Amino acid sequence: MLIPAMLLLQSCAIHGLTDDYKKLDDAQKSRVADADFQNPQIDKIYKITGAQLLSEIAKHDKVLVYEFTNGCTSDHCKPMIVYERFARANGYKLFLVMNGYGMLGETLAQRNSFESPLYAINSKAYPTVYRAKYSRMFRRELSGAAYDEDNYGGLFFFENGKFVKQLSDLPNS
Repeated sequence: MLIPAMLLLQSCAIHGLTDDYKKLDDAQKSRVADADFQNPQIDKIYKITGAQLLSEIAKHDKVLVYEFTNGCTSDHCKPMIVYERFARANGYKLFLVMNGYGMLGETLAQRNSFESPLYAINSKAYPTVYRAKYSRMFRRELSGAAYDEDNYGGLFFFENGKFVKQLSDLPNS
C-alpha cells in the first residue's frame, strides 16, 4: 500500500508555491529572457523586477499593469485580450506580468488573440522563493506605501509615472 501511495504522490505536481520555473519543459524555458522593454518579442517572456518596471512606467503617460496567475479561474481573471482591448480603448500602455510559470500553457494558448508582450516577476531578485511573498514584494515596489495588502487586486493603474490605484476588476469605461 505504501508503494502505490508514493507513486501517486510523485505524479502529482504542486503549482504555485514557488515560481514553478523548474516545471517548464525545455521549449518553454527557452522563451524566458532577461528584461527588454525596448524591443520585446512576442515569443518571449521577460523576467522583470518591480524596480525595472517602475523605471519603464515613468516613460509613459498612462500605464496599466496586470499581475496575474496563469490558469486563474476566478471571476476577476479575464482572457488577456480583454485587458489589451481595455488598455487600447483608454490610452494605457499595458504590461501583462505573470507571478510565476505554473500552468504557462494556459496563457500561451491565448497567444494568437493578443499582441502585448508577456513579462514575469523575476523571483530570483527577491529574498524568498515563495510566490506569495515575492509577489507581495513586487506589488509593494510598484505601488509603494499605497499598496493595500487586503485588496489583492492585480490591476495597477499609473499616470505620469505615479501609482494611482489598485483594482481587482477593470473599471467600466
